[in-house]
Amino acid sequence: MSVLLPNDWTRVRAHYARVLPLILAEKSNEWAIDAYAWEGAGIRMTPIEEWLWADLRAADVVMYPQLPVDGVFVDFGNPVAKVAIECDGQAYHRDKAKDAVRDTKLASLGWTVYRLTGSECRRDFNEETRTDGAARTLIDLVARQHAVQRGRSYA
Repeated sequence: MSVLLPNDWTRVRAHYARVLPLILAEKSNEWAIDAYAWEGAGIRMTPIEEWLWADLRAADVVMYPQLPVDGVFVDFGNPVAKVAIECDGQAYHRDKAKDAVRDTKLASLGWTVYRLTGSECRRDFNEETRTDGAARTLIDLVARQHAVQRGRSYA
């Protein structure tokens, strides 16, 4: 079993301080920077975040991992559309009241936050019902409501 090293939040902040102006200047939903530029920025993902990242990429949705927003980090966010998706693993999201306060703070800044449980991030296509899993269903909803698929102009 591999040990997940913690993120180097100072490096993550420095990375986004460099690239956020490019991201915010983008007029349509294209990657303003290399989609994998975060790999050299000290950003690490949990397994459930990696599963959601794969789904986001498969849906051609532009979201940036571990995006800093006013003193907090959202798991995946698009700062132009001001939308975030959080992967709530059991170990880190036991305090629902704390998450609610955080979501309220982000909402006061104009952000919309969507949450998935770790098991929802992990579940893929359901062979039995022939339907997408909760993560892909949510990603498709976010893409429609917030115009975050590549090539679409921001609403």
